[in-house]
Order: sequence, then C-alpha cells, then structure tokens
Amino acid sequence: MKRTNIMFTDEQHRLLKKSANKEKKTLGKLVRDAVDSKYDLDKIVHRKSVALDSYKEGFISIGKLSEILGVDPVSAMLYLKEKGIPLKTQDKEEILQDVVNA
Repeated sequence: MKRTNIMFTDEQHRLLKKSANKEKKTLGKLVRDAVDSKYDLDKIVHRKSVALDSYKEGFISIGKLSEILGVDPVSAMLYLKEKGIPLKTQDKEEILQDVVNA
C-alpha cells in the first residue's frame, strides 16, 4: 500500500468523517472504497490482461489492443516491447484473407 496526502475542504472532510463513522470505517478505507468504486481498478487490470492474452494469441490487432489499453498504437507497441511481447505481423495470405472477409 502507498501513502499519499489529499487536501479536502473543511466541509468535505466533515462529511467524509461523518460517513466513515456511520459506516464504521476509517477515513482512509472510505476513500479507498470510493476510488475502487469509481475506477473499478480490478476490472481494468483484468480487461488489460485479457487484451494482452488475446493479442498474444492473435485474436486482436495492435489497433484493438491500443484501443482497449487507452493509448495510441505506437504507445501500445512500446508497451509490448517493455513487456517482452513480440509484435504480430500478418503474412501475405492472412492479409488477402482479411480483404476477402471485409
């Protein structure tokens, strides 16, 4: 766990303390739960993991991977390089099949 400082207005702090007491939680736990609820971090991590596995298996393109990761294709390529995942390329037959399927 990482420690951070957050500045609240007096009113925000009062309301958060009141809510924390009511829910029998610490102020920190209340804020962590709110962040998890807002950003659903576990779901995001899982989605990125599934996308990487799908890319590795050839089910999705670098363009789709970059869309899921929320970055541009060049950043997605750099991310793959950092993770040691080779870029997938299509051979001539695969490209021609994509044209037929389009």
